[in-house]
Amino acid sequence: MSEENIKLLKKAGLKITEPRLTILALMQEHKHEHFSAEEVYKILLEQGSDIGLATVYRVLNCGVVTIFA
Repeated sequence: MSEENIKLLKKAGLKITEPRLTILALMQEHKHEHFSAEEVYKILLEQGSDIGLATVYRVLNCGVVTIFA
């Protein structure tokens, strides 16, 4: 669990949850690539995650991910 990701979620006003941290970690691993929410969701499913598409959309739309750029 990254302290940086926890701070980013708090700044965005989101609860700190494992699914959100997982999504942020995935985005950091691929920070020079651009993904749609559906692509992120598909990657998570392939990794065996049960994170919902709605959660992916919320994390991507909260503005946190643009900070990685």
